[in-house]
Amino acid sequence: MITTADVRRWIQEAAPALRGGFVHRVWREDDAWVLLVRHHEGGDPDARATGRAALEVALPAEWARVVALPPELVAADDDRAKKAQARDPHPFLALLRRHLVGARVDDLVAVPGERIVSLDATHPAPSPSPDAQPRLRLLVELIGRQGNLILGARDEGGHVRCLGALSAGRAPRTFERGTLYQPPPPRPPRADQPPDTPQLCPEVELEPGRLVVGPAVAALQREKAEAAASASRRGGYLRAARQALRRAEGLVHKLEAQLAEVARADDLERQADLLKANVASIPRGAREARLTDYATGEPVEVVVALDPAEPVQDQFEALYKKARKLRAGEASVQTRLGEVDRSIADYQALVAALEEVAPDDEAALDAHEKTLRKLGALPKESAPRPKVQANQGPRSFRTREGHEVLVGRNDEENDRLTMRVARGNDLFFHVRGMPGSHVILRVDPNRPPNHESLLDAATVAVHWSKARNRGTAVDVSYTPRKWVKKPRGAKPGLVQISNEKTIRAGNDPERLRRVLATGRREDAEGDEA
Repeated sequence: MITTADVRRWIQEAAPALRGGFVHRVWREDDAWVLLVRHHEGGDPDARATGRAALEVALPAEWARVVALPPELVAADDDRAKKAQARDPHPFLALLRRHLVGARVDDLVAVPGERIVSLDATHPAPSPSPDAQPRLRLLVELIGRQGNLILGARDEGGHVRCLGALSAGRAPRTFERGTLYQPPPPRPPRADQPPDTPQLCPEVELEPGRLVVGPAVAALQREKAEAAASASRRGGYLRAARQALRRAEGLVHKLEAQLAEVARADDLERQADLLKANVASIPRGAREARLTDYATGEPVEVVVALDPAEPVQDQFEALYKKARKLRAGEASVQTRLGEVDRSIADYQALVAALEEVAPDDEAALDAHEKTLRKLGALPKESAPRPKVQANQGPRSFRTREGHEVLVGRNDEENDRLTMRVARGNDLFFHVRGMPGSHVILRVDPNRPPNHESLLDAATVAVHWSKARNRGTAVDVSYTPRKWVKKPRGAKPGLVQISNEKTIRAGNDPERLRRVLATGRREDAEGDEA
């Protein structure tokens, strides 16, 4: 936990680095807010810049800080980052930019006895925009779990009227626009409150004219922020949204590079025209052609590189083809660029919303999770896998004589039952001309089945076929298993039989009930195959 001594030390180092400079840019980087301040010769904002420093502000208590940093530690000169920052739609960021950019930093102080920092700034006349206040105060309150960042307009009497705020929203105070800023009431000391000595990087000593404490504190607090983000659901969603945003921004750069290539189409076509017009005068095997272009009215020498191994005609036709290809792709690139720009806006809005949501607001996080999946920042939820029924083996019943009757449950099991389980002299049953289960009647060589057993097995075959609800007798084919063949490449359940005989069955409910009663309950209640 930071103390007032930490804050005093940070500002003792930061104030000289920022005082007298002009706010050049303002942006956000994850949970931190950055003001880039630039100094100019003679204090004239139009004169040559002589130095820069950044003020980095983070509000969450676990990694709070208000420190001055060298520009390179906040990637102040990263052109790709600048483009991304310029697209940031956060409303409070827009407020800071509208009022603070161009203002001179008059002072930066730590409020005595409080973890509050006050930055005063003044716009040189005239103000850069009609609604920019001439005298401003930016207040950083490192209190509570999330802290507050308040921008206000100050009058000559030192009173501050709020212009806007980034607030945790739990304090009884209001920061509505136009209201007078009221500092937080003093809190009574607590028994567990740390002593008023620096708690962060106390081993780093202040060095006049150098920024050493700020970088050390920023590195430590950023590490804490990254660890906390990786450990929370909200942090995981934020990380996914930011990664998707960075990917989209990288794609924008690639698409912009492709559009830049389209500009070469005119130049390629111009080279092709010159080669075509002068093809007769270009010697075979030339490595370049020096041609005169009169397109602008004045003779201009154009040097076109050639491949000595290729005919000139093939080369200028290739140039025409490439120019056409570049122009044909322009529309699709423009369309894709518009789609990616919309995605970037969606990701930026999502990042801003996730930064505002409370880590324990499960309903809001559920809604943001759906949005992340819809935008592709999180993998789509996989459909629940269908429940695979464990292989229970074929259904099993008994005839009146005690012979076993086996019934396949599906096409794959029909194959397994007939081609692997059944023995050569076992009898195979199947309703003629209709889909149904394979039925095997086990044959004991010492006790061959009689006609009643054949009827029992045939009745079971009708029951597990498409003929089960007819209520009339149908023909059931049967033959020893050795006369059942599986054609090569045939789908599961399809067989060919020979030497078959037929038996009529299927119109005897009493027989069916008796046979089914000999099996397990789940077998007797099974659906038809």
